[in-house]
Amino acid sequence: MTQASLSIDEIRAAFKYNDGVYQREMVEAAIERRDDIIPRLIEMLQQVIADPEPYLEEEDRMDHIYALMLLGHFRAVAAHGVIADLFSLSDDILEDLYGDIITGDLPAILANTCGGSLERMKAMSLDPEVGVYERLSALQGMAYAVADDMTLRDEVVTLFGTLFTGEEADKDSDFWGLLALTVCELYPEENMPVIERAYEDGLISPGIIDFEDFAQALEEGRVTTLDKLRAKREAHALDDLHATMAWWACFEGGEDLFAPTGPTDLFLSDTYAPSMTKPKKQDKAKKKKKRQRAKASRHKNRR
Repeated sequence: MTQASLSIDEIRAAFKYNDGVYQREMVEAAIERRDDIIPRLIEMLQQVIADPEPYLEEEDRMDHIYALMLLGHFRAVAAHGVIADLFSLSDDILEDLYGDIITGDLPAILANTCGGSLERMKAMSLDPEVGVYERLSALQGMAYAVADDMTLRDEVVTLFGTLFTGEEADKDSDFWGLLALTVCELYPEENMPVIERAYEDGLISPGIIDFEDFAQALEEGRVTTLDKLRAKREAHALDDLHATMAWWACFEGGEDLFAPTGPTDLFLSDTYAPSMTKPKKQDKAKKKKKRQRAKASRHKNRR
């Protein structure tokens, strides 16, 4: 059977469960049927938002992951709002659904699908109900939009400078240290007074980024610093989906493959590269009760 003869339902069915094999041929088939499959992939993510339980409870469920990665690869602008809604769900749910993708490929997916509009990423990053790492991925996505010349650097730099008040997250959160990494990547000159005060206030952990890293960026200059950001963005563009996904540890032989784009976690140093694994299903009953309480609470608040 040729790829062209495969129906959308056949392609989606092949993605449904992980049997340990990366579905290269089916990914190729999906790419070949790009325009036909995009609405169906968006529909799947909408189903995840409406009822995530089947994707959490069914062993080795994988279609929601393929759907997200394909939409990011396709740069499907029509999917951007749905993806933003999806990653505004409870952090506990998202951790089980998407694991390392949240700090790995999500920034690129958000940037790829935004179509030049930062409004949904801004809303995610400023919403205290959204998980910290999802918010940070939205902020990194905005930095990628700068690297892609989709938006003005000054607009993003100004926004980032307002997010070191100490009220954005819990006091012991890594939010500010990880955001500081992105501030440094954008060339930190305008935000140096804010950064200096954040170190003085203990918001930024030197273990995440040392103050000397900012001094180095300033010494290297704006052009060099932004060139490094563009190189990082290019490495995480999702242009080659096989290179992005095939090496994941959840696929046979994946751990033995070299990850050509470097570490999956954008917020950690190049010396650490976690492998994408299937989200953990331990303590399912306990987590299910917690999700049910959260769902009931959301319903009550809407009334």
